[in-house]
Amino acid sequence: MVNLKNLTLCLLFLLPMHINAAPEFEFVSEFGGKGEGEAQFAETLFMAFGPDNAIYVADTDNFRIQKFTEMGGFVFDIQMETESEFRFINPTAIAIGTDSSIYVMDWMFVQISDPSQQKTEGPKIFNYGPCVHKFDAQGVFVASYSIQDFSQKIAPLEAAAPGLDAEGNYARIIPQGDTKRTFLLTVDASGSLYICDGSVIYKLSATGEPVSHYPLAQPGTGHLVHPVDITVDKAANIYVVDEKGHRVLKYSAEGKFLQVFGEYGDAAGQFINPFRIAALTDGTLLIADTAKYLKDFASTLPRRLDDPTRRYTGDTQLFRYRLRRIQRFTTDGAYTQKLLIPFRREVETDVALQLKGIDRSGNLYYLNPTELLFRKYTPTTPLISSMFQTELKLRYTRDLQDIEIDNQDDLDADLYTKSDFDEQIVQDTAYADLMLSYDLNESLRLALSNRLTYVRMTDTSYYRARDFEDFRGSFNQDDRATENSWDDRIQVDFTWIRDHSLYNYREARAFAYFNVIRLDFINDALNPSNFRFFDFNAALSDWGAGVHYDLSRTFRLNFEITHFFGKNSYTYIDETSVLYATGFQEADTIRAILFINGIF
Repeated sequence: MVNLKNLTLCLLFLLPMHINAAPEFEFVSEFGGKGEGEAQFAETLFMAFGPDNAIYVADTDNFRIQKFTEMGGFVFDIQMETESEFRFINPTAIAIGTDSSIYVMDWMFVQISDPSQQKTEGPKIFNYGPCVHKFDAQGVFVASYSIQDFSQKIAPLEAAAPGLDAEGNYARIIPQGDTKRTFLLTVDASGSLYICDGSVIYKLSATGEPVSHYPLAQPGTGHLVHPVDITVDKAANIYVVDEKGHRVLKYSAEGKFLQVFGEYGDAAGQFINPFRIAALTDGTLLIADTAKYLKDFASTLPRRLDDPTRRYTGDTQLFRYRLRRIQRFTTDGAYTQKLLIPFRREVETDVALQLKGIDRSGNLYYLNPTELLFRKYTPTTPLISSMFQTELKLRYTRDLQDIEIDNQDDLDADLYTKSDFDEQIVQDTAYADLMLSYDLNESLRLALSNRLTYVRMTDTSYYRARDFEDFRGSFNQDDRATENSWDDRIQVDFTWIRDHSLYNYREARAFAYFNVIRLDFINDALNPSNFRFFDFNAALSDWGAGVHYDLSRTFRLNFEITHFFGKNSYTYIDETSVLYATGFQEADTIRAILFINGIF
């Protein structure tokens, strides 16, 4: 008959901590949401920032502009009313002047001055072209500026489409180019406007008068592929981000090409599809690209019932870091710094966050496209870094076993009432596993782990006395074995991710460990007349180190060296208190191994 009882108490801690003096970003506030009300948005949004870091959001689908405080508090909005002097048709890009004037990219109708129409009463003809609406710091409409003179017929009349004028009369409308194309807008300290329309930049004066226009493609620029963002520095130099060219182009205020910097790659000073640029008040440039770094690490924590992380196998979970980067440059295009933004490893919704803006102090604004919530992250130099992770696992286990054996062949009077052999085993196990890991950057990780295990086991055996006596049978053989053991392992790991590509992932890892085992085993007879006693002690240690290096995506080189050493001793005294045996053993073994793993 065997009875097994098990009592397990598991205490888990997952403690995200930060310990670093390097700059990083931390979440500070959140604002927005879906809808048409105050501080709510529709899907298509554009963002800009005032000199005091006030936040402005152009909401294309809701046809309005909203202003917020630096922390996301609603201030006012600009909407088109029936009696408005302006008309929102497709508001998109937005820029804020140093006097907090608001400039919004849109479209407008301009009636063509055609002398031939003075002789007929035909329908009015309008050019439909891009413009900039200007509002003052309080959101009051000032004027609308067309980016070029649309008062004359530019396209042939055959391109006109039927429409209605302001009085509801039939009119003909000539669209100036693709009405779905994207415009980029920025404003310098003097109020001059710069509008990037495809491959051309238009410059308007502070009063909206056309000043000049010039092509982006000039000698030395190479082939411009896809401009996606624009900004202007304190000296009125213009910077255009070429997403597909993986670079940034710099022009003077007069439109002369000055320099280009950047190339494809995820190393310092390189870009992978850059898409956002901001000129900061400190005179530097921040540039964001689409480089993303995924870093997984294994955990021995059992999966919680409410754990959203589903990447685990058996007792092992894989927690994931998602790192994005912002790079800092001087206005001369010299790389100076890389800033990493680590997102919470268990939150799947952070995967879809979109960087919508960088204000003049370097704060980042990410949009959750599902809930239309803006999340603000501010640069900080914390004492404790979010890229420093600790994981502590504590476990205590008690196992109870009771084994009873009754021999049916002995025909004793105690059949089924008293067993011939009874064994009771009690084992207590205490386990502590501490892991500290720190991501030095997107490619390097340093980890320190300590695993400590303590086991105490008692095994008590009871034998019935024999009906006859001989030399051995004259002693009661009941005994108790007690074992105490300690196992402590400390390990350091250093991991270098050589290639983050999902299709060509490669890494190199170096590790070193030291392990200590202490064991004390005693077996002692319970009967005072039985002097049998056995004592065994062991002190064992081993250390090891090694590296593995990915030669390619499918081949890995491994080298390991281990050194095992230790000794044990024992003493055995028999039932009559005579020293029966004693001795000791020593071991010292070194092993080195080199091998290559490959998948064909």
